[in-house]
Amino acid sequence: MPAPSITHARGTTAGGAPADLRDVMRRYPTGVTVLSSGSEESAVAMTVNAFTSVSLDPPRVLVSVMKTARAHPVIAASGRLGIHLLAAHQGDVARLFASREKPSGHTLGAFLDRSAEGHDVLPGALASLACEVEDTYPGGDHSLFLARVLHTTCSEEPQDALVFHEGRFTSAATDRS
Repeated sequence: MPAPSITHARGTTAGGAPADLRDVMRRYPTGVTVLSSGSEESAVAMTVNAFTSVSLDPPRVLVSVMKTARAHPVIAASGRLGIHLLAAHQGDVARLFASREKPSGHTLGAFLDRSAEGHDVLPGALASLACEVEDTYPGGDHSLFLARVLHTTCSEEPQDALVFHEGRFTSAATDRS
């Protein structure tokens, strides 16, 4: 039996160039989050879809952040981050925090609320997690931040999740019947 080949939209590839990986991964739907970190003038936020749960006991999550992102040094210095899982109606929020014009510093405060415990909460989100970075791992042009979940806040009403698929935001519609 011959070895399988990888047929790609641009032909057969053997090397895994960045553009090829991007083309493959756009076919895989992912949830969309906004990551927040820092406070006062150092406060930053950015749209992230490279996020996953790692462990329930103890509660751990992993988020991948490009080393050149404004948020990277803030997360590394503060050791804390918030992850906000976006609802289907928050495509505009995802686009804002993915843009070069994303709010930061004191202007970011207009977009985030504070929980009674003092953690960032993004209004309208499915949930927000307050996390403390435990370990950082190199991941090519990204760093992988392994973080312990300290606190969670969930929306009271069930909502559909915002999903990124085929280069656009869409809904992860659920049947609630």
